[in-house]
Amino acid sequence: MECRPRPRQPLGSGRAPAGRCPRRLSVTEVETFLRDPYSIYARHVLGLLPLDPLDAAPGGAERGSALHEAIGRFTQAHPRDLPPDALEQLLEEGRRAFAPLKAFPAEHALWWARFERAAGFLIAFERERRAHLDHVVAEDAGSLDIPLGGITFRLTGRADRIEVRRDGLLNILDYKTGTAPSAKQAASLSPQLPLEAAMARRGAFPKAPAADVVDLLYVELKGGAAGGEEKPIRVKDRDTMDLAETALAGLESLLKAFENEAQGYRSLAAPQWSGTFGTYDHLARVREWALSGEEGE
Repeated sequence: MECRPRPRQPLGSGRAPAGRCPRRLSVTEVETFLRDPYSIYARHVLGLLPLDPLDAAPGGAERGSALHEAIGRFTQAHPRDLPPDALEQLLEEGRRAFAPLKAFPAEHALWWARFERAAGFLIAFERERRAHLDHVVAEDAGSLDIPLGGITFRLTGRADRIEVRRDGLLNILDYKTGTAPSAKQAASLSPQLPLEAAMARRGAFPKAPAADVVDLLYVELKGGAAGGEEKPIRVKDRDTMDLAETALAGLESLLKAFENEAQGYRSLAAPQWSGTFGTYDHLARVREWALSGEEGE
């Protein structure tokens, strides 16, 4: 007997009107839907939102937000040519973005040192790439409506960086302060960038032209000795738009599957990291049934 929960919801009940599946998700939440449907059920069907711990020190999320803010503002200020003092301007944006974290001196000192190394990497990265670009779009929020029979689902996303090439085609990049998905993961259970490419082809990002995407690239900015590392998404015998359309079709199939009352929101259907626990795992009693060995089935 399966111990892990897989709650079901009758059609037309709960927070999802005229159906049981959420009607709006971000491209990052699609990965959660694929890996842990129970989390989507808890957050979007039951409406359970996690609370931040009181007086907690900032963590990786705050560091990531500050880094994205600094890079986004710098890129928005210089969409075409870089200024001669590009590094100093990026560092200044970093000082502004990281200023609220000075209330935690130890964390701020560590993260600022990492940002300084990442900034040096980024400016060299920028100078190399911009030689082949018309301009760059930063932090562009878009949405794509997907018809599903009698209902419409809205896919949303904020692209960290869309490069408009001189040939009119696009590249899409995403900055990661942690470990980026591999190309294999991006083609299956981590479809954020392929979905963004499908959105871009359909003109879903207002500041970027509707066009096909040539390259998808994660840029890891952990702040190590090298400052950063490029992680392109390339799958043998498949081009970018093939990955994009496959990801979009897969999302449509997933949404349609959850319109069936018999489909349950299974806990940890495909966990990424064995032994780690997520926001809603205590509600799913993961630690209890994982001890029985079912987690590895």
